[in-house]
Amino acid sequence: MKLNSEIQTIAFCENDFETTAEQSVEADIILPDYCPEIKRILKCSVIPQIISVQNYEGKITAQGNVVVRIIYIGDNDRIFAYEQSYPVQKTVESEKLRSGSVATVKAVTDYVNCRAVSSRRLDIRAMLTFVFKSVSKREETVLSYADGNGIQILKSDYSFADLKTVTEKGFFLTEVIELASDKPVIGRILNSSAYISVSEKKIINNKMLVKGDCYIKIYYLSESDSSVECTEHTIPISQIIEAEGIYEECESFINLNVTACEAVSKVDSSGETKLIDLNVRVSAFVLGYLNSSLGIIADAYSTECDVKNNFKSLDVLSLNTVNNNTFTNKVVLESIGVSVDRVYAVWCSDIKFNCNLKDNNCLVSGNYQVTVIYKDSENQGGIIQKPVDFEYSVPLKNSCERIVCYPMLQLCGCSCAVIGESKLELKTEISAVINVLSSEVVRYVSNIELIERKSESKDDCALTVYFCDKNEKIWNIAKRYRTTVKAITEENGLSGEYVTEKKTLLIPSVL
Repeated sequence: MKLNSEIQTIAFCENDFETTAEQSVEADIILPDYCPEIKRILKCSVIPQIISVQNYEGKITAQGNVVVRIIYIGDNDRIFAYEQSYPVQKTVESEKLRSGSVATVKAVTDYVNCRAVSSRRLDIRAMLTFVFKSVSKREETVLSYADGNGIQILKSDYSFADLKTVTEKGFFLTEVIELASDKPVIGRILNSSAYISVSEKKIINNKMLVKGDCYIKIYYLSESDSSVECTEHTIPISQIIEAEGIYEECESFINLNVTACEAVSKVDSSGETKLIDLNVRVSAFVLGYLNSSLGIIADAYSTECDVKNNFKSLDVLSLNTVNNNTFTNKVVLESIGVSVDRVYAVWCSDIKFNCNLKDNNCLVSGNYQVTVIYKDSENQGGIIQKPVDFEYSVPLKNSCERIVCYPMLQLCGCSCAVIGESKLELKTEISAVINVLSSEVVRYVSNIELIERKSESKDDCALTVYFCDKNEKIWNIAKRYRTTVKAITEENGLSGEYVTEKKTLLIPSVL
């Protein structure tokens, strides 16, 4: 007995590996002579920055540095800052890691303890958590058609997001900028942050051209009076990313994530510190899909022989919604414990979030850290650092029971205003680029085995009377009596997949 069959090869993005690993940071910092002595510590930050990620022979290695930055009130009653950078490396191993898989690493700071041993010496202890992930393109063959030996198939058609590429590439943006003539000379840099806006993406076979801008914001202390100043700069982006398998007809998602932003002050030709050397490391994560039609065999039987079906389950993904928007998260910080007279600087960092399905919406929720440098009613400087929660809802185009999300959220900017006694109003602009895929787990026939039928029963006849119930599926009736759906529908003048009312059917034999 021979079965004629056809298969369809499909591909999807599979999570191979995900784990976390901790890394302690210990620093014993002695302030150089040009720094004023510590009168009061305002803030100690330990900022991890990922410079490179390597995935080789079952290992993922992340290399980078941690920037330890101290902001304090000096013995001259002015705000001052000092920082040191330390190299850091973390490696994880796993048999689950596949050759050629795409690895990404994110590092966050869990906690920081800073103690002033003396007016010029600091003891710092911190803990970092590295989040390692690995994804790859996995192909699978699906039985899509079969005939011969009286085989009858129940076929189901789906829209399927067929993965064509998954890749990651890191690149650097570097530039030396000069402060505007009206800006004071740099004393110490307080904070630098960056986010990316993509203005254009164009697919050429096996490549993606990405254009956009990297927006950088820098807070610094002036050299003369330690006043808090701000400067902003934009670096244009034009990158070609190798993405094997992608072509013009594909739907694509690209996540440009800033993994390191370094701003170092330098002197210009006149000897004044009015230059800033910018180094930004960007991780580009690319997914390319082709919207395809997927036909699978949900069930099969034969009118001529016995059949043994082997079943598997498949997670069918289809493109649902693409969101590209910027929203404002507005919160009021109350009971901050101090009467703020003026806000000198505000920045947000360390955004964390997750996506969930709720009421046919993709609900993105999480939090980030806000840092506010201020002057109080007694003319004293201080810092407030608090976590801020947010929610953002993306309506889905198609209803579904499960979703898979590929989100990119960036903190674009924030502002802070004094609105009352011990009360501040914070507004944060958040860019949200979110690709949502509908996910449906389906059961399908992966293999059909034909078995020679034993002798027919004596009561087999050319026509059988069957009393059916309302909404019975014609396929199930045909399978029970080893006939065809076409024979039943033509004999009884039926249409559609179901019998719409309780009635008597004549079941013809096809033997």
